[in-house]
Amino acid sequence: MRNITTGRGRMAALAVIGAIALILGTPLAASAADKDSDALQARIDAVLAEYPGGVQIAANEIAWDEGAVVLTLDAPGSAFGVLDVGSCTAGHYCAYNGYSLSGSKLSFSSCATPQPTGIIGTVRSVANARTSGSVYALNSGGGILATIGANDSLPIAPGGITDLSC
Repeated sequence: MRNITTGRGRMAALAVIGAIALILGTPLAASAADKDSDALQARIDAVLAEYPGGVQIAANEIAWDEGAVVLTLDAPGSAFGVLDVGSCTAGHYCAYNGYSLSGSKLSFSSCATPQPTGIIGTVRSVANARTSGSVYALNSGGGILATIGANDSLPIAPGGITDLSC
């Protein structure tokens, strides 16, 4: 009998400790999520201030030119971000500030003019999810640093990319 009572007592104590931990941990988790959300919104606000004419279309996305250009920001504080993708949306070409198509992503659907990539900082990888045609990674002088064929990517981009064109 004594072991059963001791076992029940331990189980009850563990249940109480677990409940207390759950109650105390919930506000901390919510607080951390709020801080991440606030940091992400601050990044969105800063981008909109520096690059006017954009519209926030999601918690982590801004669009310009009626969706022809879309910036998708990665999660604050993450090395590669929760938005890591293996490729762009079909019909688009993208620049990423992380290696192997990770991090914040700048997506383009128009080939009208060279598209600046400075909004995401250093371009570390590029993807071309179009069914035909090449995408050109350009330096500030308009020189071609790399050519990315249709349905292909450049997982590690050369330094100095300032624009993408197709």
